[in-house]
Amino acid sequence: MTKKTSKMIAIEQKFNRPVAEVFEVLSKHASYNRIFKPIQVVRIKDATDPQRPDGVGSVRKMGFGLVKPIQEQITKLVPNELIEYKIIKNPLVRHHLGRLTFTTIDENTTQLVYSIEFDGRIPFSSRIVLSQLKLAVGRGMAGLAKSMQ
Repeated sequence: MTKKTSKMIAIEQKFNRPVAEVFEVLSKHASYNRIFKPIQVVRIKDATDPQRPDGVGSVRKMGFGLVKPIQEQITKLVPNELIEYKIIKNPLVRHHLGRLTFTTIDENTTQLVYSIEFDGRIPFSSRIVLSQLKLAVGRGMAGLAKSMQ
């Protein structure tokens, strides 16, 4: 749900792979180590579904070395269609909702839309954070798409 004061970005990326393959990669927390390099991503809580430990309810920490202040929790997962997460336990963030939407273009092509809503607690921080996220996520997704060809 979009908050009234939140800012939003959307990054689109085409993958020359079937939607099931793209979804499988992006539904694993460890994959984000490649996307957000040099930021490290570690799952700290498994989902309730033992078949999909990175699924709904799982939590990942992000950061550098021993300092990983960002925690994201998976809130929705619809195979081959949608992954949604929110940032939890961060005093600098009022609202952060990430949504990865997967669309089949044809049997070997997938369109991904990665949207992020953000509202920081520090005045004027939202635009700065979102501009940096758009750059980093765009670069990371382009690299991932290229590596999957």
